[in-house]
Amino acid sequence: MTTSRGEVMRPLGAAERTIDFYMRENPLQFSLVAEIDRPVGEAELAGALVKLCLRHPLLAATVDHTAAEAVYRRADGAIPVTTLPEGTPWQAVVAAEQTRPIPPAPGPLARCTLLPRGGRCDIVLTFAHQIADGVGGMRALLDLVAALDGEEQAPGGVPETQEDLLARVVPPPVTLAAVPPPDDPRMSVGGEFAPFSGHAPHVQALALDQELTGRLVRRCRLESTTVHAALCAAAAVVFHRRGREFVRILSPMDLRRACGLPDEVVNRFVGARTASEAYAADDFWKLARATHDSLTRQRAPHVLKAAGALLTEHAPTSGEQAEAMMAAVTAADIQITNLGVVTPRQRGAGTLTALWGPAQITQLRGEHVLGVVTLDGRLRMTELTHDPVAGLVPDIAAALAEACA
Repeated sequence: MTTSRGEVMRPLGAAERTIDFYMRENPLQFSLVAEIDRPVGEAELAGALVKLCLRHPLLAATVDHTAAEAVYRRADGAIPVTTLPEGTPWQAVVAAEQTRPIPPAPGPLARCTLLPRGGRCDIVLTFAHQIADGVGGMRALLDLVAALDGEEQAPGGVPETQEDLLARVVPPPVTLAAVPPPDDPRMSVGGEFAPFSGHAPHVQALALDQELTGRLVRRCRLESTTVHAALCAAAAVVFHRRGREFVRILSPMDLRRACGLPDEVVNRFVGARTASEAYAADDFWKLARATHDSLTRQRAPHVLKAAGALLTEHAPTSGEQAEAMMAAVTAADIQITNLGVVTPRQRGAGTLTALWGPAQITQLRGEHVLGVVTLDGRLRMTELTHDPVAGLVPDIAAALAEACA
């Protein structure tokens, strides 16, 4: 379905309404960064963004709160582009982006920053969370680079809500391995919100080299676990070594991969939490396997389908309810959003040399939000927080290197 300006696209789904209610008091947006090995002009970038909005209609949306039920409408304007002075570091841009909330109207609910770097450039895309998650944002960024390379992309339709899609998922029979273990009451301790201050968060970013990234991938296969589980184990080990007895890690899970949902620019995720005791830090790979097993249970299609139905039935109807729900389900010592291995569809004049993100904060006190993405055999980490822990990201990298030695 295509829409004209001002036309209703569709009502927000239960997960989207939860995020939208939450964002009325707590700005929630994220940025992704592409480093490109050629210069891009502002007019060229603006033209590619127009094509991108035709491909992914929610990028050109606004949220209308005047109706009885919040709806997406087609926005009047284009995604704005800001060009900053040459040499401006992208880290400063993603930090500043967290200080400027994206209002639900007049839209669009995304913006773009161009950073010239001589014969190269960086592009920062920032998304309001009502319209996209990290995987959807990366789809948009890759399609933008493809548009800059001259690739023609067919217009897309308005994505369905994830609840409607999950309702049609036919899960396989439940096995004993898919039954979750009894919940630890410490997992249910809610988080505490800090009122939005407009202060820029602290940013740490680090890229593993190809040799370490390759060793990590090979060792995870040998240990019957995943790179994401190893990242969770490394973060837990770092916190345990700093004196924390019980560590909770939040991992947003992509429903596209878990349930075979379409790869669209929209929200398609649920949160999964894992935890560890201090003694678990003594056996890195045992902890990684336990984390993988826990995430596998939480990723089972019948579990995800039930979660979608539960949210639909008990969706928040106010900002207070949404905030209480978010505090209950997202509180953790660290959130790790791993977008996995990214493979551009083509290699043209605008070759990607690096990707970073997602970069965001959620307004919880003490939070550490780590975005991870791998391109060309190098895993890159970007952490944002208002409560910096010196050397946290380098220590996670060191824990991975130690485990793979």
